[in-house]
Amino acid sequence: NIPRLRFLGRGETGRVEFWVKAKAQIDAFDPKDKNAILRNKILLSEAKEEFEVKLNSYLSVEQKAYYQDEVFGNSGPLPPRVGEQTTYTILWLAKNSFNDVKNAKVKTILPQSLELTGKVFPEEAPLTFDSQSREIVWAAGDLLAGAGISSGPVSIAFQVRFSPSAFQQGGAASILGQVSITGEDAWTIQTVSGTDLPLTTTELSDPSFSPDKGIVQ
Repeated sequence: NIPRLRFLGRGETGRVEFWVKAKAQIDAFDPKDKNAILRNKILLSEAKEEFEVKLNSYLSVEQKAYYQDEVFGNSGPLPPRVGEQTTYTILWLAKNSFNDVKNAKVKTILPQSLELTGKVFPEEAPLTFDSQSREIVWAAGDLLAGAGISSGPVSIAFQVRFSPSAFQQGGAASILGQVSITGEDAWTIQTVSGTDLPLTTTELSDPSFSPDKGIVQ
């Protein structure tokens, strides 16, 4: 349908550009699929071309909050009460699909009404906190293809302390802001990233938890 390409003399070159929207996520994963390539063959009369596109790895992070926890043992009132302190355990899970990823980092912002207690598991995990920007950073490092999907999870747990103020009474309070993960795909040499939603006091992952236990009293 492109006039310029309907007839090309010997030695002439024609060009057409096109885009293909691939699925945002491919659910199935097998370790042998590492360094995946999307291949497409185009045939036009006697002309033939094969296109190869390297697929970026799907990098994601999941954050959860718990009150009933065997790692640190939390304390304080539930629902939280103004003038008192309640601790929560935060769990971050990093997942990586097709390709090895280098220098993965997980980041979020700690709200003003919370503070880190200093308890981290594993204890040697590289978790840092900037008191000025209130940014928490976990240097997760290199993630192999299939990490958290076809192999064991890559995770970190840390404890936060919540001291609700009077203006938070009667509603849910923020525990952590949106969390993001970034890294460099070792196959495509591209930056890959993922996010998970913020957490509030009404969104704990304890089996017996109900949202009303997160309303500040």
